[in-house]
Amino acid sequence: MQRQEKKKLQAASTARWYTGPGDVKCDSCTGINRKALKTCLVCLASYCEDHLQPHYQSPAFKKHKLVEACAELQEKICSEHDKLMEIYCRTDQSFICYLCTMDQHRGHDTVVAKAERTEKQNELKEEQMKSQQRIQEKQKKVQELKQTVDTIKKRSQAAVDHSERIFTELISSMEKKRSEVMEMIRAQEKAELSRAEQLLKQLEQEIADHKRRVTELEQLSHTHGHIHFLQSFPSLCVPPGCEDSPSFTVNLSFDGVRKSLSDLKKRVEKICEKEFNKIHPQSAAVPMILPSEPKSREDFLQCRCKTHTHTLYLI
Repeated sequence: MQRQEKKKLQAASTARWYTGPGDVKCDSCTGINRKALKTCLVCLASYCEDHLQPHYQSPAFKKHKLVEACAELQEKICSEHDKLMEIYCRTDQSFICYLCTMDQHRGHDTVVAKAERTEKQNELKEEQMKSQQRIQEKQKKVQELKQTVDTIKKRSQAAVDHSERIFTELISSMEKKRSEVMEMIRAQEKAELSRAEQLLKQLEQEIADHKRRVTELEQLSHTHGHIHFLQSFPSLCVPPGCEDSPSFTVNLSFDGVRKSLSDLKKRVEKICEKEFNKIHPQSAAVPMILPSEPKSREDFLQCRCKTHTHTLYLI
């Protein structure tokens, strides 16, 4: 355990003193890449903890300005005067040193870089506040749109439920009428069949009677007793009361039913078409939520992007 703790301390010490990725090297160290802690804007060099001590101890470095160690220090040095560029020229929108203000930037609108940063920082905060306000406004519109979507769904579902109930009742009513028509047709059929069956039984009975009479006459013709023949002949040779067979006329016709149902179908279809034509314009009259007119380039690009996406969705 002691060895592990010792290794951890050595590793921490190494990480503290020696440079790693992204660290600034000490400009005074030789042979060792030690990590710089501060950068002197007067010396224009970066120093590690050991080489930084003279700036803390010697009065000669009392007025030197120390900042956090920064890399690429040469990019902040004026190439012409070899001085730190800590002034911002608003005219040329570039960073310069104080000697440049007396040379090619004479008469230009210049300001200390820190002051320019402060001003721009305030503008940045103001822009952040505006952006945050826009976000809140957009979020409010999103909530309103979500509520609108919920309202659309609820109203649509209510209309579907109502329509389903009406169609169910309508279908039930038509089914009831259909059953009544079927029962009426079957009742008429039953009445006509009963009449035909009665006539059929009557005809079958008459045929049976005639067959029996034929048999009796045949037997009488072959009898040998004259007295029996003469006694039986009067009763067997009496003609039947009515020789004509009953006629049957079908009184059943469903032409009226067919015509009535055909007329009903046409009227129902005509009524449905008329009423449905009233429904479609109401459905198409749902108000569309149009985006507000873009007030800035950012709003314009967002509007254009949404329009393009909506077009692709429609395609």
